[in-house]
Amino acid sequence: MKILQVLTSYEPAWAVGGSITATSNLCRALVRQGIEVTVYTTNADGQGGQLKVPLKEPVDVGGVKVWYFPYDLGGRRAFYSRSLLKKLKETIKNFDQVQAAGLWQWICVEASKISQAQDVPFVVTPHSSLMEASFYGLGSQFIKRNYWKLFGQKIIKRASAVQFLCEGERKESSEFCPTTPSFIVPNGIEIDKYTRDLNKRLALRKKLNIPDSALVLLFLGRVHPKKQIELIIKALPAALRWRKNIFLIIAGPVDDQDYLESLKKLSKQLNVDSYLIWAGLIAHQEVASFYSASDIMVLPSKAEGISMALTEAMAASLPLLISNRVANYYEIEVDRAGLVTEPEAEAVEKALVEFCSKPELLAELSLNACKSAEKRYDISKVASLMITAYEDVLTGQRSPELSWK
Repeated sequence: MKILQVLTSYEPAWAVGGSITATSNLCRALVRQGIEVTVYTTNADGQGGQLKVPLKEPVDVGGVKVWYFPYDLGGRRAFYSRSLLKKLKETIKNFDQVQAAGLWQWICVEASKISQAQDVPFVVTPHSSLMEASFYGLGSQFIKRNYWKLFGQKIIKRASAVQFLCEGERKESSEFCPTTPSFIVPNGIEIDKYTRDLNKRLALRKKLNIPDSALVLLFLGRVHPKKQIELIIKALPAALRWRKNIFLIIAGPVDDQDYLESLKKLSKQLNVDSYLIWAGLIAHQEVASFYSASDIMVLPSKAEGISMALTEAMAASLPLLISNRVANYYEIEVDRAGLVTEPEAEAVEKALVEFCSKPELLAELSLNACKSAEKRYDISKVASLMITAYEDVLTGQRSPELSWK
C-alpha cells in the first residue's frame, strides 16, 4: 500500500505543534509495518523561518520519503505552495490514498480537489480544529465562518473519511461533519522514549536550580490565551500553603507576547514569580528530560484536542491536571490518569491542592497515567489501526475497532 501524507510542515518543524510530532510518529511506524509512505510538505519551520532542507527532491527521514517544497504564502504556518500542488497533480495517481492533516490552509483545499478530480481516496485529519470550543472560541469568527463556508466544508464533503482522535473530538465536531464517514484512531507515541529517567530528572533539576524534594508542575505547549496558564498561577498561593517547594515550569514557544507579559505581571502580583521557571522553546530532544524532571502535567485549556504533550507526559508517569475541554478527558477520567476540572480558577485550585495534600493520590495517578498511555497510545498499536482504516476506505468495509459512523 502506498500512502501520501500532505501537510504544511513536517519534522524537524517541531515548533508548529503536536500535529507534526503525531504525523511523524505515524509515518515512521507505518513504514516499520511495511507501508510505503511519502510526505509532501513545505520548508516552513513554524517560527516564521525556513528549514534548512533540500527542496523538491526526496529526503529519507526515518524511512519516510519526504519532499520539502518552498511555500509562497504564510509565515509561521505555510498556507500555499505552488510547487507542492504542481507535484501533487503530477504524481497523485502513484498512490493508493492521500491523507491531509489540517483544514485551514489552501494546500489542504487544493489537495482535496485534486484527489477528487483524479479519483484517489482522501482522508482528512482535523486535529481538533472542528471542535465547537475551537471553532467558536478561538480566532476571528468572521474569517473562520467565511473560510468554512467557502472552502472548509467542501474539504469535508470531498473526503472519503474523516479521522478523529477520540470520541470526544468527534462528538464536539458533529456540527461540521454531519454526513462524511468518520473513524477513530488516536495519535500515537513511542512509549519507551518517555520512560522516566532518574539521572535526567536530577540533572535537569540541578540545571534549573530546583530542589530534589520539590513538587514540579509542567506546562509544555504554546504560550497562548486558550491554554489558560493563568489558572495554574492563581492556584499556586493555595497550593504553597500545603507544600513549601512547588515550581511551575512553563516551556514552549510564545504565540502571544501580550499574554506572556500578563502572566508575568500576575505572578508578581501574587508573589509567586520566584516559583515560576520560563524555559521558552526547548529542543525536541530535551523534551523527555523535562517530563522526567516533573511530577504533574498541567493543561487547564479552554479548547484542546488530544495533546501530544499530555500523552507523552502520561508515558513518563506524570498524572494530569486538565480541564474538561481536553478532547479525551473522558478516557483520562476512566483510567484515573489525572484530575479533570472545569476550566475555572476555583476548580483548578481545588484540584492542585488535592494533589499537594494527598501524596498517595499523586502516586496512584502516576502509575495509572503510564498504564493508560501504554494501553491507548502505543504507536505500534495505533499504526496497525490506521492500516485497518486505510484498508476500510479502499474496500468499503467498516471494522468495528475503528468505531465507524
